[in-house]
Amino acid sequence: YNRGVAYHSLSDYKKAVADYTQTIGIDPNLAMAYNNRGLAYKNLGDNNKAIADYNQAIKLDPNHANAYNNRGNAYNELGNYKQAIADCTQAIKIDPKEKKAYYNRGLAYYNSGDTSKAIADFTQALKIDSKYAKAYYNRGVAYYGLGDTSKAISDYTQAIKIDSKDADAYNNRAVSYAKLGDYKSATKDARKACELGNCKLLQLLTQKGHLRD
Repeated sequence: YNRGVAYHSLSDYKKAVADYTQTIGIDPNLAMAYNNRGLAYKNLGDNNKAIADYNQAIKLDPNHANAYNNRGNAYNELGNYKQAIADCTQAIKIDPKEKKAYYNRGLAYYNSGDTSKAIADFTQALKIDSKYAKAYYNRGVAYYGLGDTSKAISDYTQAIKIDSKDADAYNNRAVSYAKLGDYKSATKDARKACELGNCKLLQLLTQKGHLRD
């Protein structure tokens, strides 16, 4: 089991699956082994196998908040947002301090079109962990979707403060600046985003003649 965890931390998910499977063969009642193998399957792109393992983890331990959260995340990726919301809600009931459950439920709400509830969940995740860069980023996306560009910029700025290598945060902040007509700030962020690997907006600003130094 511990070797599986080590392989998992090294992103060698195939070897992690093999070790978790061996652990399950020795102790088929170890809920965490199913949960971790589910995570490894998800990282290998097999959400259906992941869900099957999360199901088993929950069957063995009905109070396994992490397994509910992980299953919700898998359902979210499969587009089953209703089930994703239900699973994340159950994870929160079991562990109200599980920031990832609020975050993943926020993603599911956003994907299902309920932007206000998404913002509320991202905000709750940030109350638990004020350094949660992904929650700032996605709340920024949600605010932008509601037309609140200033709040979007504020959240992207917070995300960048925490993770200065987030190309998408720079790109989205540039988009927001451009929407407000601040092409100087937009150009600066678009260039930084391109430097980090996301050059879409810089190319667009160039085509439209909006580059400013």
